[in-house]
Amino acid sequence: MTTTSAPRLYASPSFQTASTTLRSTVLAQASGAVAPSSNGGDPSSAYVLGIVPVTGSGGYAVSTSAPSNAIHVVDGETLRVVGSLSGSGGGGAVKVAHEGGVTCLKSAMGAGSTGGLISCGKEGSVVIWDTRSSGGSGKVGVKNGWIVAAGSELQGDDAIISYWDPRKPSAPLRIHTSTHSDDITVVSFAPPGYTVNPAPSPDANGDPEDAEMASASQPSEAPIGSSNRLLLLTGSTDGLLNVSDANDEDEDEAVILTANWGCSIAQAGWVGEKGEGVWAGSDMETFSTWSSELDPILDFDIREPGVHGGDAQWVSDYLVGCHSSSSAGSSTTKLRVFSGSNEGDVALISTPHPLTKPVPRRGQNASSNSSWIAPWYLQSAWTHQHVGVVRALYYDERHKLVVTGGEDAKLHVWRDATAGVLYEGDGDVDMDVDDAVPPEDEVARRRVKSSRKREMGVDDEDDEMDGKRRRK
Repeated sequence: MTTTSAPRLYASPSFQTASTTLRSTVLAQASGAVAPSSNGGDPSSAYVLGIVPVTGSGGYAVSTSAPSNAIHVVDGETLRVVGSLSGSGGGGAVKVAHEGGVTCLKSAMGAGSTGGLISCGKEGSVVIWDTRSSGGSGKVGVKNGWIVAAGSELQGDDAIISYWDPRKPSAPLRIHTSTHSDDITVVSFAPPGYTVNPAPSPDANGDPEDAEMASASQPSEAPIGSSNRLLLLTGSTDGLLNVSDANDEDEDEAVILTANWGCSIAQAGWVGEKGEGVWAGSDMETFSTWSSELDPILDFDIREPGVHGGDAQWVSDYLVGCHSSSSAGSSTTKLRVFSGSNEGDVALISTPHPLTKPVPRRGQNASSNSSWIAPWYLQSAWTHQHVGVVRALYYDERHKLVVTGGEDAKLHVWRDATAGVLYEGDGDVDMDVDDAVPPEDEVARRRVKSSRKREMGVDDEDDEMDGKRRRK
């Protein structure tokens, strides 16, 4: 995939910076029952790794790093820890959800009951929790046909995707072992309504070129949709994004689409309610979007776009995560991109055209990096509450709230200043300009970051060490 120029970032006319939270807590202080863990560590030193809603309760589930390796259930109004989920071997003072660490936490949406969570861990287990039961160990009632998918780290020569019927957890329904060649970092089922046209199969002689020619004169295969197949998006440190048929026993036929980004994929997800596209973030802090058939669209360094002027000051250091939705009555696909700074701030940036391919400038060929890219807008920023990297974020679209957690063990709830409405431009911005960052802007970028670090008492050496620590 050819890297595109970074887009211009402009401050929205309604841009606001919030430095006051609605609710805040330090997880170790939110529960009087939480004491130092069995390995002698202090739970207050545990990073917040994941935040998801607990369906039907208005609360949140929060996963933490070592030393606690816990999953806490938090009251949405008070942020008090009302329970901690305990797996096998979790008899210590801090209830351990997964020995070795929690690697993923998700809400069990559509599971047929409220309070359901799904988690997996370093020890290789996948657990379905019922947060309403004592200890959270009760079984969640699940609908017939519900499937759980999980991806593994590289084990020998194989990175395994396993599929289970949660009513029969003793053995997986099937496994796929050759979809990826390195650690699997993303598994996400396609949303309802997603369809894709399958690539033409090789002809009888196995010649793809002949197959392409044949497809032009023969009826194409029927589109594959999530309504008649269970389609799964996966990503890996091998650089591949794949869409596979989870119900296909033949792994050679299961992979429907594949794309090679060429860099280690850290996170990814669907864009739009019907899977109109895909977004992805890499370990190198690059960000990309792809069509529904995994054709490349955008690919740029998330750290390059910045705003320097007036009250709007922002430079991204890393991607926190994304949230996608389609507004009722609007054909525009909304993609909220949340980026963070090493100082602990978070910003919401977006573009009205996340799935629009860059257009070559006048006099440039299609392979040139000097292309026009739709502008992006700085919508909101939340500052001065976290210290260090923000590792987890949940966007509550219904209540217009942003919930963040970081390496400081703090959990914050913020008001979404956009009230769910994203500024999409008014046509007054001159968009046919050189996308390269002028030297004076780069000087301003460094000046703004240095000023903020001085306020916090952080020197350049500390900042460099933080950057190394953040991606271990």
